[in-house]
Amino acid sequence: MKRLLSIAVIVTSFLSSSAQATSVDKWNSDKIQGFDRYWTTNNEGSSFVVWCNPKRRLNGTLLQVLIEGKSPRPLSRVKLVLDRQALELQVNKQGYIDTNCPTCSDGFDYVWHMLRSSHSLVVKFENDLAAGFSLRGAKQVLPGPACPTDWKKNHSGT
Repeated sequence: MKRLLSIAVIVTSFLSSSAQATSVDKWNSDKIQGFDRYWTTNNEGSSFVVWCNPKRRLNGTLLQVLIEGKSPRPLSRVKLVLDRQALELQVNKQGYIDTNCPTCSDGFDYVWHMLRSSHSLVVKFENDLAAGFSLRGAKQVLPGPACPTDWKKNHSGT
């Protein structure tokens, strides 16, 4: 009986976590420790990740990029080219692109909507490391409304 109960618990937890995972073409989503994670990888193993925790007011909405297993240098800038539209974003002290300033917030919203409507993404670090990503499936995986930025979460109603 105990063994049957243990198996039922394991199967239930597997099914409930699987139900939250989505994959469409090159894009994926799942939930990890309160965060919605949206990501893609390319054939070389580089990854582009959007972290979204609508309730967390600090480091709750972030972009993370790994090229050849490396993060961008802290406090550097990262260039994103979505189709033919280029945008440079500031990297924080931890190597992420955060959303806790007005310009950061606007940049994140722009990137979110471009990810949903573009065909390709190229990311380039200041040290010239670069990676390209397909956006096939991004529109289906990323929800229509952008994840709320940390700036908006901290300044709503003011």
